[in-house]
Amino acid sequence: MSIAQQNCTRRVRGEYICPACKMRVAKNAQSYQCVACQKEYPILFGIPDFRLHPDRYLSLRDERAKAAHLYAFGQTHTFRELIGEYYRITYDVPGKQETRFRAYIENGPARGDLVLSALSLSPQSTIVDIGCGTGGILVAAARNGRRVVGVDIALRWLVICAKRLEEEGADVELVCADIAASPIAGQSFDAATAVDLMEHIADPEPAAAAIAGMVGDNGMIFVSGVNRYTMAPYPLAGLWGVGFLPRFLRRRYITMRTGLDTLRYARLTSPYGTARLFRRAGFEIKSTAPLNVAAPEKENDDKMRGRLIAIYNKLRTIPGAKQLLVLVGPAFELVAHKKSQPK
Repeated sequence: MSIAQQNCTRRVRGEYICPACKMRVAKNAQSYQCVACQKEYPILFGIPDFRLHPDRYLSLRDERAKAAHLYAFGQTHTFRELIGEYYRITYDVPGKQETRFRAYIENGPARGDLVLSALSLSPQSTIVDIGCGTGGILVAAARNGRRVVGVDIALRWLVICAKRLEEEGADVELVCADIAASPIAGQSFDAATAVDLMEHIADPEPAAAAIAGMVGDNGMIFVSGVNRYTMAPYPLAGLWGVGFLPRFLRRRYITMRTGLDTLRYARLTSPYGTARLFRRAGFEIKSTAPLNVAAPEKENDDKMRGRLIAIYNKLRTIPGAKQLLVLVGPAFELVAHKKSQPK
């Protein structure tokens, strides 16, 4: 048993606390209710919704309506068809980006394997995937027999994730929540993953502190993100030089080129800025590296893209080239462990 496992407080599946007052909640037929402040949190499509506030793209009402539409569609369609329906009813994703995003979603389990490999966890370790999206890491973890919980603020994505897990035959706990107001009691996990998450969080300090609170002493975290200082096209916008512009110019530039500011709610990040953030939250950084990119899973995917990924992954292992890619590469990853707290 690892040190992290010794320090980690095991949680019972479905055991939550009120994100508002941190007191116990009781489960009813269709909701959870706080025994102290009486706030009620609905269970929607089998997923407990503990959000105090929506994400910045949709109101709670509109987001739940969108999730309901996707859930109904998913009853008679496949996961892949559900992804297509999501983009059909989503106006703010330009077509060129949709192609990239769909490929990214399809390749999720392969990326998940790389994330789990980077953490080097024991088979008994418990993991929380924060910002789990469509569940690539959850699928990878479930295939390896690991206990994993998926948390995301977007109910619409969790509905899609649930469909993927259903097709995979994986029984994984999903929770709709804002990480900064988590309904999961502290130190419940041996490890946490936060892939492409921090750039979507308006206030990163409490989010990093919340992640620290979810893992036990010496627990591990894996964090990845897009590098705002990349010399390649910025992946979330598909445009060159986005990260070097002040916000008002960036907004005008992206809108002019794509018709919509797709980064209007993004908080652009860098590898060393992210490392500083998690150091302040009580972590010791074990490694900072260019993101290990999964090769396309399907043979009929873009062969040139596959070759470029192979070259990139070779370069990321070469001293000098590796350091340069951390500074100006498109994406980064860091692995850290939580320092032991004085008793």
